[in-house]
Amino acid sequence: MQIRQLQSPLFPIPLRLRAKEHVLLKLFRPACHIMQRSFQPVMTTIVLTAAMLLAVVPASADVLILDDNGTHDLDYAVAQDDVDVQNSTTVNLLTGGSIGVDLYATNNSTVTVSGGTIGGTLYAWNNSMVNVSGGTIGGTLYAWNNSMVNVSGGSIGEDLYAWNNSTVNVTGSSIGWDLFAWNDSTVTVTGGSIGGKLEAINNSTLTIFGYGFNVGYGVYADGSSLDGATLTGTLANGTPFNNDVHISDSGTVTLAALPEPSSIAMFGIGALGLFGYGRRRRQTAVAA
Repeated sequence: MQIRQLQSPLFPIPLRLRAKEHVLLKLFRPACHIMQRSFQPVMTTIVLTAAMLLAVVPASADVLILDDNGTHDLDYAVAQDDVDVQNSTTVNLLTGGSIGVDLYATNNSTVTVSGGTIGGTLYAWNNSMVNVSGGTIGGTLYAWNNSMVNVSGGSIGEDLYAWNNSTVNVTGSSIGWDLFAWNDSTVTVTGGSIGGKLEAINNSTLTIFGYGFNVGYGVYADGSSLDGATLTGTLANGTPFNNDVHISDSGTVTLAALPEPSSIAMFGIGALGLFGYGRRRRQTAVAA
């Protein structure tokens, strides 16, 4: 093994292993093959590996930990890179608030985002809840391990995931990339815009509420997988829908068709007409 260039705080100059210190690790070979190595080359390899890890792994980010079972309103720029909300604590990210990198809601905690910005990712982890009605999330929004995410506004720059028995409800918002239901999770969509595809994977359920749906099937990957089906229509809140839908590994996609607004209006006009006709008949009968 030869390292051509290795610059690190521990080794300021390029390092090279001497020829006699080269180590050949034979993994999963038959027992008759005996590894030929001495103690010194092994220790050299261990030291160099540790030095390489120290050279490439950045220092840990600054984290603001909120773990007091209380409520915190963030309407200012947080000095730390990340915010970790733990153990039944509540955080409200308000207009004027900003988090440079990530925001974590863990262990039965609650995070509400009605304004402000998150530069990176927002996590709902281990029975936690996240409600997003405004603001901007630069990265991905995760619901993980029996958590719940409700999205009614704001914008998500990348993906939205429901993972491991989690629940995601989307009634608004702008999702830049994809929407996933994975591993026994549940996702419902009644509004909002999704920039990429929707997927239901591993016993998960995706339900889309709207009307005027039309499915243009793409390519079937196998008997149970649907790859590239384009779904068009209008979501329940009136937002046009035109996205690819992928189903695999016992996932389920349900199109919950609602009456079109024009049909509801016509029904209402008809009902009013019948009501007026019946009232006139009663008035005529009384006069007679």
